[in-house]
Amino acid sequence: MKFKSFLTATAACIAATTAVPASAATLLFELSGGRNLTFELDSNPTPNSFQTFAGSDMTVFTNVSGTVNGMAAVISTISFGTGLFADFSVNAPGLGFTQFANGGPLFSGSPAAPVFAPGTFMLTNPFFASSNSTLVISEQAVSPIPEPATWAMMLLGFGLVGGAMRARRREKLTVSYA
Repeated sequence: MKFKSFLTATAACIAATTAVPASAATLLFELSGGRNLTFELDSNPTPNSFQTFAGSDMTVFTNVSGTVNGMAAVISTISFGTGLFADFSVNAPGLGFTQFANGGPLFSGSPAAPVFAPGTFMLTNPFFASSNSTLVISEQAVSPIPEPATWAMMLLGFGLVGGAMRARRREKLTVSYA
């Protein structure tokens, strides 16, 4: 019986220590108006490159999957900036190079580790007023699918309950009538 308890405790420890941490939330970026673009980034993304110049910051993401004017595409370059840099710039097939300003800072933190906050930002194109657009950053719903470690612990629990029920069934029950 002690050996069974030891095995059960060992299995529970292994299941608890192999749990995979939940991933960060995904942010949906939707640009609409003069230009239409949709893409997703992790809420704490790692940029492909970043730069600081004269107190201004820029963070750049390359080859991001998304949609351009309703068609699936790989967006060549997406950059977010502060100060001297454009607030939002994008280079994508079917869209070309477009940059926007006056949206306010779209990220906080350092350009090496930008933090995006959900919100709605009115962006103006300094070269073509007809391209003025709205950028909406929203959080995607988290999937309700349990992690593999959760499934393993649930199956282990069912096995332990089944084993306990089976062990109880083996006990002989003696009934005497007086």
